[in-house]
Amino acid sequence: MNREAKKKQTRARIIEAAIGLFERQGYEATTVQQITDLADVAKGTFFNYFTSKEDLILELQGFILMREIESKRGVPGPILPQLHESLQAYARHFPMTPPLTRAVLQGIYGSQRVGTAQFARSEEFLNYVASIIAIGQERGEIRNDMSADKIARLAVQCYYGVLMFWALEQCQASLEEQMAAQFDVFFDGIRTG
Repeated sequence: MNREAKKKQTRARIIEAAIGLFERQGYEATTVQQITDLADVAKGTFFNYFTSKEDLILELQGFILMREIESKRGVPGPILPQLHESLQAYARHFPMTPPLTRAVLQGIYGSQRVGTAQFARSEEFLNYVASIIAIGQERGEIRNDMSADKIARLAVQCYYGVLMFWALEQCQASLEEQMAAQFDVFFDGIRTG
């Protein structure tokens, strides 16, 4: 195995270990040491890939949501209900509390380096969502008077808007309820007929 492939494999092991621990015991209760123990890597190796646990969770947000969406790909039926269910499942199992989400968002906006890294991750996520939207457009399920990229960008903006509003704790509704309400309206707006 070449060096680049080994680095990808190590990164994937760290990510999978973190996801498993976050899902079992939550973000706040999980330590970097637990992640590295489960991934079977040295603690210093973690910091070769991520500057902190917060940096890791930023990357995982898109990764976990893409994994949810991917689990629905190939399932017979319309794409929009599958996307909607993926968002709901992700919101249902969102690994952070509102105060922690605020702290992570402050890190994104307060650090040029972290902000640049998050922008790159968001672009990757946008491209992924656009590819799903394009399939819906080809099937005639999603309006095609806008590009798949533009619709994907609007969807991601909706997602981050709901997340920020929820993080500010300005509403009594759960993240899942807020995502459901926002995306019911959004999907109605992009559906054909």
